[in-house]
Amino acid sequence: MLFSKVADSDTLSWVQSLPKTETHLHLEGALPYEELHRWKPAEFPRDPDFLHGEYRFQDFAHFETTLLGHAVPWFTSPERYHETTKAVIQKLQAQNVHYLETSFHIGILEIIGINGEEIIDAIKSAVPKDFSLRLFMGMVRNSYQGVGKKIIDDFPNWSALDGVDLHGPEDLPLEEWTERAWAEARQAGMEAKAHAGEFGSVENVRAVLDRLPITRLQHGNAVARDETLMNLVRERDITLDMCPVSNWKLRATSDWASHPLPRLLKAGVRCTVSTDDPLVIGNTVTDEYLAMAQFLGMSREEILQVARNGWIAAKVPEEQKRKSLEALD
Repeated sequence: MLFSKVADSDTLSWVQSLPKTETHLHLEGALPYEELHRWKPAEFPRDPDFLHGEYRFQDFAHFETTLLGHAVPWFTSPERYHETTKAVIQKLQAQNVHYLETSFHIGILEIIGINGEEIIDAIKSAVPKDFSLRLFMGMVRNSYQGVGKKIIDDFPNWSALDGVDLHGPEDLPLEEWTERAWAEARQAGMEAKAHAGEFGSVENVRAVLDRLPITRLQHGNAVARDETLMNLVRERDITLDMCPVSNWKLRATSDWASHPLPRLLKAGVRCTVSTDDPLVIGNTVTDEYLAMAQFLGMSREEILQVARNGWIAAKVPEEQKRKSLEALD
């Protein structure tokens, strides 16, 4: 964990005691780095710089290049997705996390030529009975071309897929196919997410909210800069799945003091916290909670509300939701 060494034991044990959720995790970006090191130690050294707490990427392109350089060599088969899912869940359970929303990326399907339903089966077959996982397929704003076009036309028929998510650079325009695909996903009973407002502007978020039937906004930092947007997010009951440590390491926020999470919570916007891409960010869910306490200056009551928000947004049986919320209360 990035911040456990500087956390006092009382705060650390309190965070551990909270039943938590992880609602913004890219599965290719969640591969435990030690798996790569064991696989090819000469190529992936034990302690790379980017896993250190003080390390910051130059920009999104630098982060993306680093991530792809570490994820793509590993994810070559459904079996690798199965192994990774098991390892990820074991780490989450050790942190008292019992619910996960994660995504796999359409680009990997194109690169290795594997059927999406095979990937879904491989991931879901790795989930133990005492853990809840919902699986999303992530697409980039320009994915509707080549093999991607066939996949996007077909995914509404994948009954085991739980939802869709819009990934990648936010400065690309929304193309017409996106609106159709997101509408078809909702018609098929799937949930709809989109990344917007991490680096993008207020207008970037507004375009997504105006054109896509989403229930979840990934990051959404820019919402805090516009009262009208905050009102719209509240009215539509949209949850922001935020990633403070990732935002800091990718320079989406200039410093900890400028992170919008505390302001959004005070404004009544439902926010959760998650890890994003721990493979190259080096963080855990516990780190996100410690960062709220140590660097964002949030009270325990505010942190508890974030934990509650994760369960409020979670798609789990009502009994599981009730018990988790009661434990937090």
